[in-house]
Amino acid sequence: MELTQLRYFAAVAELQHVTRAAERMHVAQPAITKSIHRLEDELGIPLVASRGRNIVLTDYGRALYGMLREPLSALDQIPEQMRQLAQRSACTLHINVLAASRAVTDAVIAYKHDHSEILFSIMQNELTQICDLSVDTLTELPAVSHQVDNSVSFREPILLAVPSASLYSRLSSIDLKELKEEGFICLAGNRKFRKICDQFCQAAGFQPKIIFESDSPATVRNLIGAGSGIGFWPEHTWGAIGEDVKLIPIASPQCARELRISLHPQDSARTALIHPFYHYLIHYFEALFEA
Repeated sequence: MELTQLRYFAAVAELQHVTRAAERMHVAQPAITKSIHRLEDELGIPLVASRGRNIVLTDYGRALYGMLREPLSALDQIPEQMRQLAQRSACTLHINVLAASRAVTDAVIAYKHDHSEILFSIMQNELTQICDLSVDTLTELPAVSHQVDNSVSFREPILLAVPSASLYSRLSSIDLKELKEEGFICLAGNRKFRKICDQFCQAAGFQPKIIFESDSPATVRNLIGAGSGIGFWPEHTWGAIGEDVKLIPIASPQCARELRISLHPQDSARTALIHPFYHYLIHYFEALFEA
């Protein structure tokens, strides 16, 4: 069965008239008649019967028409649905957020305030570069921060977060090696930030004693504030720490991460959509790091 045959038959079945069906489908009447005869031959059953100048559906014809109405209606809607999808895609920015999700989310909210027509699709997928731009962190800190094409980097200090009631909160700085017996509250082990912090501890000569881990920085902060342990905290991108937690600079080893905002050009036609937000995000981070 061909789709055209089924459409011709559905038109005849609805109108109960071959000539009017031919006019609707913009074809000659013999084309409609031949198409239905071929369909009947293929199915091996009669679908229509003549009644004077008109036609009527057989029981088989009524059954087939009942089966066809919904799927043909769905097919008719496809062009409009695809047009809407294309329009939506043309104004949707796809961002792969692998680090600093709090800061990126705040930037998106601020940007949409003045660009309500722009839509955002945010993913977290380390295995893909099929996106308009990404925000990521390097698991190894380069000796010198540098920029490459379609990419801008920010070096963010990592501080020690301790309960405000802790004796550590009185210090102006601390060596990480002094904390080898302390219990750490961390992000889950599959997160890049966790891997970076584990490397800091290894550089200080110990494996961190993990007493709790979570996928949520807010949970980490709340547990530290409750006096359950200590942890690491990026200076700029995780937001305010609260009065029940104190941030202490780490004197040794050097504790920082490199955040990288990168363009992933897929289609030059989308440049006018992507580049304004890319530059906005860079300026947003610059202001965040200077605050």
